[in-house]
Amino acid sequence: MIRVESLTHYYPRRQQPALQEITFQVEAGQIFGLLGPNGAGKTTLMRILSTLILPTRGTASICGYRIGHDEAQIRQLVGLASGSERAFYYRLTAFQNLQFFGGMRGLYGQKLRQRVEHVLAQVGLYEARDVLYMRFSAGMKRRLSLARALLTDPPVYLLDEPTSGVDLASTQRIQEIIRALRDSGKTILLATHDMEEANSLSDYIGILRQGRLIALNTPFNLRQTLKSRHLIITFDEQALQNKQTIQQLLSDLQHDPRVHSLVLGNPHLQLQLEENAGDIAPLLRRVASTCLPVRAISTREATLQDVFFRLTTETATP
Repeated sequence: MIRVESLTHYYPRRQQPALQEITFQVEAGQIFGLLGPNGAGKTTLMRILSTLILPTRGTASICGYRIGHDEAQIRQLVGLASGSERAFYYRLTAFQNLQFFGGMRGLYGQKLRQRVEHVLAQVGLYEARDVLYMRFSAGMKRRLSLARALLTDPPVYLLDEPTSGVDLASTQRIQEIIRALRDSGKTILLATHDMEEANSLSDYIGILRQGRLIALNTPFNLRQTLKSRHLIITFDEQALQNKQTIQQLLSDLQHDPRVHSLVLGNPHLQLQLEENAGDIAPLLRRVASTCLPVRAISTREATLQDVFFRLTTETATP
């Protein structure tokens, strides 16, 4: 349904490409999660696939129709939900905005009105249908963008951070809609910064770094690539007031070859251990030797967020 081959894009007056030789495909009924730091190229990829801009080189197609050749057909097949507030008319209501865009997509009369009412109810905005767009909160704007993508019931959806800035109840509603779309056979490209969202929704995940696709796999397989464990030590809050002892402990642990990284919070100390860390008893004895009061000690396996952090901080292109 979505096929991308060696896609590269340069913006004028920029030396580094926004996208470099991107290749992947998404089958019907799949959710493909797209992760990456700000500036990694996620939005550029979305803009290319939605026919808003053309790639510098490489090819991309939607349902067999090629970007750069079949724009009219592709626009009928794709529902785009972007984070751009300028994509709507500020002095029109939610209902009026969707009527306008529905008319541009070939919906008219009673069918248009019924469809607009349906998608507004679907995203939880029916009661706000007569509110001007300029009065909408950031979360409401995100939901209206999703409603517009749903208008013509297309087979392919490009969702650019659909739950960013949205409250918990609305986030759950949007995620339920995304799952229902997938279950009905729709194909979804989901760009998100929410690791839990990507982990729970995606069939496959691609991770972008500086315009390059540096990882592509299922969420489970990506987690399996990082065999490290995390040791979490919870101190008594008063222990962190002993700054000299804490700093000495951190210095000692940083020089331990079994410790890949550590983060001190309040009141947690989290250590990421190397894959072959072996027996962690010496680490625990070192902590105990400080006589700092400890409330709890626990371990956990690597998460998608751990994988993302490791890949995007250690595989940067020079």
